[in-house]
Amino acid sequence: MEDAGHLLVIIDLDCKFKRPAYYDDLLTLRTTVERVTHVKIVHKHEVFRDGLLLAEGHSTLACVDREGRPQALPSALGRVESEG
Repeated sequence: MEDAGHLLVIIDLDCKFKRPAYYDDLLTLRTTVERVTHVKIVHKHEVFRDGLLLAEGHSTLACVDREGRPQALPSALGRVESEG
């Protein structure tokens, strides 16, 4: 993808901590795609310990060219919805 000039950059990142995690805890990270637009992908993230939600957040990636200008996501990255 990068060889074709498509770069994904983080443009928004958020995390809300609900409960602490401790050293040596076995954690599960669940990441789902919430939305795909012409230029962006929004992911939802959840961190669990034994089924208990410890933290949740989201990240937004944007597709840019090598000069940092927004460009359309490659079709291989999924269905594109309108930004309405």
